[in-house]
This record gives sequence, structure tokens and C-alpha cells, in this order.
Amino acid sequence: MNGIPRLLIASPHRYPDLARLWHRVVMRELVPAFARLPVQVEVNIFRDANVEQFRQEWFPGTWFSESGSKIPDFMEFYDAALKLDFEFVFFLDADTFFLNADWAAAQFDAFRDPRVAAISYVPRKGRAASFALLCRVASYRSLPEPVLACSYEFPEIWPKGVNLQVGDAAARELAAQGDRIVNLSADDAEPHVAHFRSTTGIRAGREQVTRAVGEAVFLETVANDRASLAAAYDNVLLGCLHEKLFGEPFACNAAGVPLGGSLTWTELTGAVSAMRDEKLLGELRVRARQSRENILRMAGREGVAIDVPTLLAGG
Repeated sequence: MNGIPRLLIASPHRYPDLARLWHRVVMRELVPAFARLPVQVEVNIFRDANVEQFRQEWFPGTWFSESGSKIPDFMEFYDAALKLDFEFVFFLDADTFFLNADWAAAQFDAFRDPRVAAISYVPRKGRAASFALLCRVASYRSLPEPVLACSYEFPEIWPKGVNLQVGDAAARELAAQGDRIVNLSADDAEPHVAHFRSTTGIRAGREQVTRAVGEAVFLETVANDRASLAAAYDNVLLGCLHEKLFGEPFACNAAGVPLGGSLTWTELTGAVSAMRDEKLLGELRVRARQSRENILRMAGREGVAIDVPTLLAGG
């Protein structure tokens, strides 16, 4: 690599409260760590909804983009970012936080090998994923568009089709042409990254399901869904830190009820207490324990103490 490369840290966001937490960590941790390499760093937040709620003064050093004729929604945002004037794009999920950015920046040395197309910092079921994906733009531009879009393969035998997530098809095509993605393991990432999951998904789901068929249907749908309940608990924890740092409630619904846009603590604990599947309860307990540890590590990096509720005994 010749000269000082340009890096864009890019992330789609639907809710400004979560974006404020994300931005705070990115600007304190990732931006200076990569700048020390040196790399020229810019930060872009794609406002997927609630555009008017993203106040510029909350996001210094960051520029916005949003849905429109050129970028219809957050899925097209990924490909649009690859077309900008940067040598590297770091796609970082809204609920993924680096606590040791020097470790993240140290991995950049892998790009000395011209065959390395990307670094996946947080895997999905052991495989490279888009949760935190640092891409060499030239490698991805060599692929046919759309490059990073989700897709289903073999839809004629649905529901047995293959659900390709963001970047999955690209990873396969890159491998076929002799490039590779450095796939860091969960064990590698765990000390350095606090990763939550589906925290935006459950909030968007509550909005959409409630609007379409009513809130009772939404609550019934998530009542025995371990992933949804885990995401709701993650929002509770993120809300504890958000309120401590910014003095404002988190994930409010249209009526202003804290966590009413996700699951309130009463709704969440009521659903958990009604669960009878011991396997699901065990999985939820493990996930809740991981999330508690993550939010406490984040609070530690902030130098603040927070009280966080326990969802399940031993969790």
C-alpha cells in the first residue's frame, strides 16, 4: 500500500439513541486508533428512518446519508458506500462496539497481502460476517452488482432455501477468484468487542407489526422467541448506559414510554416467567450473561458505574 489510505467507517442506523452510543465509541476508540497507523478516517451514518431526530450536534465529526432515489434503503447503502472515494470501507453494525481499537487497527496489517479482500472481526456461526467487516474496496468492486445484498438461493424449494446475509455471496465469489477474507474467531474478538444482536430488529419489528395487526399480536409473537427476548434484554442494558451517559431514556415508543419501543422490563420479565422450555431458558441465560458482561465492560471504558437488572438467575 502506497501513500496514506482513506478509510470510511460506515453504519446504517434507524434510531438516534443507539446511534449516539455507537458514535461515542467509534470516535473515542476506532477513529484515533486507525489514524495512528496512519489512515485517513471519515465516519458516515446512514439514517434509515427518523431522519429528523438525528441532531447534528450529537454526532460531531460525522456526516449523514439517508434513504432516497439513489439509496432506497439500508441494503442499498452497503453497495453505495463501496462506490465512494475510499480505499477501504469498514461496515460496523449499530450494536457492535470496539473496546480495544488498537487490536482492531493492528489487524489492518493483513492488507499488505494483496489477496486479502476483507477482515471480518465478528463471525456468524464461525463464518465471516458483516457485523464488523473491513473491506478493501477494489476487491469488492471487481464483483458484479449488487455486491453485498442479502438474497435467497433456491427459492423454488422454500422454506429450504439458503438465506444469504449481507456479504455472504460476495465472500464466496471472492474466494472463487483467489481472494480471501481474514476471519477472526469469536474467541479472538471476545476480549476486544462488545457485540449485541438484533437490538434494532426488535424495535423495528414492534413498530411494523403493531401498525399492521396490533400490539397484542407482536407480544404474542415474541413471547417464546429466545432471540427476540435476548434482543429486548440487550436494549434494557444499552438503555442503562444510555441514560447514565446522556440523561435520557432509551427506546421510547410514540407515547414516550422508556423501552416501550422494544419490550419494557415488565413485558420482558412477564414473557420470560411464562417460558417452560428449559432448553430455551438455558440459551437465554447464557446470552443474558454475555450481554451483562459486555455492557459492564462498556461502562468501565466510560469510567462510570451502572446498575443493570438480572434477567434470569445465573444469567
